[in-house]
Amino acid sequence: MAAAWEVLGVRRVHDGRPFVAVDCETVRLPDGRVIGDYHRVILPDYAVGVPILTDGRILTQWQYKHGAGAVSLTFPAGHIEPGETPEVAMRRELLEETGHAAAGVVGFGGFVVSGNQGCGRAHLFALQGCRKVAEPDHDDLESWELRPMHPAEVEGAIRDGQLAILPHLAVWAVTRARLGL
Repeated sequence: MAAAWEVLGVRRVHDGRPFVAVDCETVRLPDGRVIGDYHRVILPDYAVGVPILTDGRILTQWQYKHGAGAVSLTFPAGHIEPGETPEVAMRRELLEETGHAAAGVVGFGGFVVSGNQGCGRAHLFALQGCRKVAEPDHDDLESWELRPMHPAEVEGAIRDGQLAILPHLAVWAVTRARLGL
C-alpha cells in the first residue's frame, strides 16, 4: 500500500510570491531512502469555469497565453484572493473578464495541477445561466476576444488543437460529462 513521504526539511530556493515560489525539500520515502533535493513549485490556487449563456452557447475567450506560447481558446479563470472561497473568486473573475453574472454555479472540486511538483490547485466550475450585466473590467496583462460558441463548435476547436491549456480542457470535459452538453 502507498504511504506518504515524510518531509524532513524545506529550503526556499526562489521567492516570487504571490505568483510563484520554489522549495527544495528533503524527504524520507516509505522505504527509508532520503532524497535531499525534491523540488516543489508553489503557485496560487485558482478558479476556472465554463460560462454557459442563457441560450445554451458557451462564452469562450481567445487569448495569447505566454506559458503555452500560443493563442488559445480559454475560459474565465483567475487566482483566488486571500479570504475568498473558490466560488466567490470564480464569480468575480467571470464578472471582471466578461461582464457576465451566473444564475447558478456547479462546483466540481479542486485538483492539483502537477501530481509531483504541486503547481497550485485548480478549482473547476460550470457557470449556468450567464447573462451580461456590465462591461468587462480587468487589469490583466492579457487581452482577449470574447466569442459565444455552440458546444459542437468548442469541440471542433479542441479537435483542431486550438485549446492549449490543460486545466481549461479539464473543466470543459467535466462540464460536458456532468451536465450533458
